[in-house]
Amino acid sequence: MLFPRGTPSNSARFVVDYSREVMSMRMVRALLVFAAVFSVGACWADESGDSFFARMWSKAMPKLEQALELFEKGETLPESRVFGEDKKSNSQKYEKLLNEVFDILLDSEFNSSRGEYRLLEDEIEKAGLKMAELRKDRISAPEESWIPFRQTRSKIDKQLDELQSDIARFREERDAIRKSMSVALNAMGLYVEPERLDVLLASVSGDDVMGLMLAADSIKRINLQIVELLSKGEGNFNIARKYTGIHMVLVDIYLHAHELVLNKIAGEYSPRLDEISSSALLLKKQAESMLASTPAGDASREVLETNVRANERTVRTAALYRDYLRAQQNKLRSSAEKLKNDLSVARNTYQTVKTGGDLISLINTSMRTLESVYSFVLPDLSAVYDREILKEFERITGQIRKGS
Repeated sequence: MLFPRGTPSNSARFVVDYSREVMSMRMVRALLVFAAVFSVGACWADESGDSFFARMWSKAMPKLEQALELFEKGETLPESRVFGEDKKSNSQKYEKLLNEVFDILLDSEFNSSRGEYRLLEDEIEKAGLKMAELRKDRISAPEESWIPFRQTRSKIDKQLDELQSDIARFREERDAIRKSMSVALNAMGLYVEPERLDVLLASVSGDDVMGLMLAADSIKRINLQIVELLSKGEGNFNIARKYTGIHMVLVDIYLHAHELVLNKIAGEYSPRLDEISSSALLLKKQAESMLASTPAGDASREVLETNVRANERTVRTAALYRDYLRAQQNKLRSSAEKLKNDLSVARNTYQTVKTGGDLISLINTSMRTLESVYSFVLPDLSAVYDREILKEFERITGQIRKGS
């Protein structure tokens, strides 16, 4: 389950990136004069040429409406009962929809590029492993053989050359995708230097953080599309109520996405990193102990000294990695607290529209509380920009992911 949580009546808040013009009284008036239908939004998206957003909109909106219905239903159901629905069973359905919507929110050109980037990294790794196997086989392979399918050194050399060319091509394609990802982040309003993007892509939490970025951008665009629709309509409190509720569900999704990443850092990534660091420290001490009892001139001294340096580098990089994850945790906690603070406004606004209260003043107040901090600011870790340290950073990331 993507978002472990309580009942659907627990709400959340989302920090939306509105411009000052959108935050103006035109937005308030627009909320009162809406009569457009959802299909208009899909058409608008298609006309804009953004096929990714059009697809996301058409998939997300029906599920957001269903989630809103479950939210309302959850407030009237009993806590538990033997037969029939209760808050627990309703909550499970609600959570399932939140999971589905979150996945839909990630649909973008950036996410496609991210997938291609990972595939190319996998191909580079596979090719490297294959080359290592071939070099091992080459040691015992004959120079020539009359057996057609038997490996010979010349055949292996040809395969190695081909694999080397493949790796060079994969790296070139990967670098081109990385540049396009940087451009896409800039278009989302988040400038990420190439060095920081490298660290983000190498980090075990990088996919989680980029997922937050993509979801935030999609939520922002959905809300701005709703504003566009509202500006074309006529007065209809039922529609205003529906869109205010959908905004509240989006808030719920984004807050719990934050909590998921925080839980993964605290419960998975950091403990595994501590294990790797402790293991490297133990191996370093063992190598130092053996080195102390090894006489000068012994051939094993060079190996032990190399082991000491390698484990020192692992311990040092793990410490930098720990600082990096802590910085991410702090920024995520800060963002989550702001989200929780805005939760009451989103919930109150929805309940007010639902009961037909003073919509103008409450929407105006609610919109003023929203802050344009939808993007996740990357923590600085300039020490990792060093190529050798970054390689160790990537190696430790692989160990954390594999759990070995």
